[in-house]
Amino acid sequence: MDQVLEQLREQAGLGTACGSLANELLVITDQYQSGQIAKEDFQYLIQQVAEVKAANELANDEIAARFIYEAATTLISAFA
Repeated sequence: MDQVLEQLREQAGLGTACGSLANELLVITDQYQSGQIAKEDFQYLIQQVAEVKAANELANDEIAARFIYEAATTLISAFA
């Protein structure tokens, strides 16, 4: 999971649409780890970024959309 978080941090620094979504995943993960949001909220928010936002914002970039989806799936699995 550390590798996924590092990849998300790298993407977040790029200033792209994918980077923006990567940053959202990082923020949600940080909120969950610090106890600011419940597990159910964490899972819901991560899924929303991966499924809804990625589909809308990365519709023309299949590789980036896949990256966000796979990272989200890894985060949910890691905190299951």
